[in-house]
Amino acid sequence: PYQAHAHRDMTLGELASQLDALQEQSEYVGERLTLTGRLKSIRLGGKIGFAPLEDESNTVGFQAVFKKDILPEEEGDALSFADFKHLVDTGDYVQVTGEIGFSKRGEASIFVEEFHVLTKALRALPENIEDPEQRYRYRYLEMKLNPQVRDMFQRKSRFWEAGRQFLIEQGFLEVQTPTLEHTTGGAEAHPFSTYHEALEENFYLRISSELYLKRYVVGGFEKVFDVDKNFRNEGIDSEHLQEYTALEFYWCYASHEELMDFAEALIKHVIEHTYSTLQLTHGEHVIDWSQAWPRMTYEEFLKTYGGIDLGEYATFEALQNLAQGYGFDLEAYPNYGRLLDGLYKKLARPHCIEPVWLTEHPVEISPLAKRNPDDPSKTLRSQLIAYGSELTNGFSELNDPVEQLRRFKEQQTLRDEGDEEAMMLDYDFVRALEYGMPPTVGFGVSERLFSVLEGQSIRETAPFPMMKRKEEDFTEMV
Repeated sequence: PYQAHAHRDMTLGELASQLDALQEQSEYVGERLTLTGRLKSIRLGGKIGFAPLEDESNTVGFQAVFKKDILPEEEGDALSFADFKHLVDTGDYVQVTGEIGFSKRGEASIFVEEFHVLTKALRALPENIEDPEQRYRYRYLEMKLNPQVRDMFQRKSRFWEAGRQFLIEQGFLEVQTPTLEHTTGGAEAHPFSTYHEALEENFYLRISSELYLKRYVVGGFEKVFDVDKNFRNEGIDSEHLQEYTALEFYWCYASHEELMDFAEALIKHVIEHTYSTLQLTHGEHVIDWSQAWPRMTYEEFLKTYGGIDLGEYATFEALQNLAQGYGFDLEAYPNYGRLLDGLYKKLARPHCIEPVWLTEHPVEISPLAKRNPDDPSKTLRSQLIAYGSELTNGFSELNDPVEQLRRFKEQQTLRDEGDEEAMMLDYDFVRALEYGMPPTVGFGVSERLFSVLEGQSIRETAPFPMMKRKEEDFTEMV
């Protein structure tokens, strides 16, 4: 009962779309077809059985009629009506061949003349799964039971398809970057580590594609991107996964202002392609993504959404006094830039619902970004903020190898002092920059954006979120 292949003349959806119970003159009425699908249920009555077939194209079901006087006799090798009654169960996948027609109730049906069991289901599907842990652990069941979940993953596919399509049409080349790295970087995050048996060395799983994509730029590629998995050994919450998909691109000779314009057009294209609209509802809010997104510096953002005037807190000591009043652990924020970022995240960001470009990030939290020539304490960096979340990250790339090495050493010092999320010192990347990298902007967006657009936690929008294994998973047998 576990066939290697099957044949079907068309999907159930294709057939159903061409059959109208009110117009029985369809070209398929009276035609002999072969169909495949899963038996949603079985209803027996004497010498006849009714079983709706479903496939991906038609989850409502297309009725298959099994009649004793149509099916083969019991004595032969072919499956008979008795076999259907006693051997076939709900959930089995079957291939049926027969004439298309209408039942006495006018329902489009296939009157089965022969059938084969393609796959035998040893477990019956539950009617529903309500427990969140069970839904995540057995996600394949929820996909089967809940069409809304299947629809969501189809939208997620369109989401990434749209990003690729937009960049390719703009002349970008999709490339590949290593998953295993000697030194991982491109973001402040704690990596997963592993051991390479053949090379007898420790490696890290990529936390970002950034440093290798910029190596492509050094190698002469002026517009590159990738869509790939990143791995970060961090906590689990509504915005963070340890394994997630991200899109990153790098573009030579463009300015930071051009980057924001381009990224805004990209995101709007992705949203419209995914949802067929730019007006989306998120809780009680309706967001019109078609509008131009305002651009605010850290100072403007904190004043607008947090009610804090940074003019009154220009020194690190003054900022520390402010933060202490909000319960901050000052030891976790060793400099002005990191503390400013912490205040913004706690006091201002949660209140920003409509899309805003946050700009001019402190240099202390932007080790790969170019300084703002008008204020060297800040960088030419921007993030899209909406729904209280950071949804993208982009900046003019630091291409001065001397300055990059100095910033890497600052990060390594923080790492040596116990900050596991500080970046590692990557001498090979500095060496690449020493050969020359043209002025470049870079941008990244992860599946967090999709989860926020869906109004769901990021675990809810992951097909198979990581779960702690249950003890019975080791021992339970079918």
